[in-house]
This record gives sequence, C-alpha cells and structure tokens, in this order.
Amino acid sequence: MLRQCAAALAGLTVLVLGAGKAGAQTPAAEWTPPTNEMPAMPSMADLQGNWQSTFAQWFRGVDAVSGVSLAQVQATGETTRGGARARFVRFMAGPRQVAVWTDRNGDGRADMIELFRSGAVVVQLVDPTFGGHAHVLRLYDASGALARETRLQ
Repeated sequence: MLRQCAAALAGLTVLVLGAGKAGAQTPAAEWTPPTNEMPAMPSMADLQGNWQSTFAQWFRGVDAVSGVSLAQVQATGETTRGGARARFVRFMAGPRQVAVWTDRNGDGRADMIELFRSGAVVVQLVDPTFGGHAHVLRLYDASGALARETRLQ
C-alpha cells in the first residue's frame, strides 16, 4: 500500500497556477511532494539553524511556486505549552508567506502544508486523518478559488 501511495505521488505532477492576466491560468511551476509521508515538524532549534538543508526535499521547487528565492526565506515557529517541536511554522520572505506547515493534532508531524504565491495559497497538501500521510492535494487558481482537489491513496 505504501509503495502504491509513493508511486502515485511520484507520478503526480502538480501544475500550480500563478499570477497572470485576469482569468488567465499561467503555469508558475511544477511541484511534486517528495513523498506521501508528511514531514516531522521542526524543533525550535532547527528553525534557528540551517533548516534549508534539513528540510531540503520539501523545498525543491518551492521557489518557483512562490516566486521567491529560498535564500530570502526565514522560518519562525510557535509551540504550545513550551514544547520543543513547533506546532505552526511560517516560512516568510519579508512580509510575504512562502509556506506554512501546521501540526493540528500535536503529534509532531505536519498535517497540512500550504504553499503561497503573492500572498495567496496555491497548493495545500493535507493529512485529514492525522495518520502521517498526505491524502488530499488541493490546487488554487490565481483568484484563490479551488481549481482542483485530488485524493491521494
């Protein structure tokens, strides 16, 4: 089952819709999740260090999606009750969000990963069952409307 899920994700090429003329759907980038297993949330110490190399596989192609060089991105996180692992992480380039990772149930794994372009969400990868694996991939158009939702195995 896991091998089938990984194969499905590997074969899934995501067309992210970027900004263009009103009503036009211009491909900004192709982004493929590196695996169906959601990443572990970074520790607060990870966010102060070299998080780019630690989480490199999850940021391949994100610069093309966001239109922002990863060299410009800073990470900040929030914990609950003084925990070591972040429950919410914002990856920002100045005032612009590039990506947001959320651990909604506190199990130490991201349950939702969102990628942004020009302040609007363009990709959501979601683990709605909190089992550690992505099951839903949502793509949004330049106006912020849901363009496509794909159920992942």
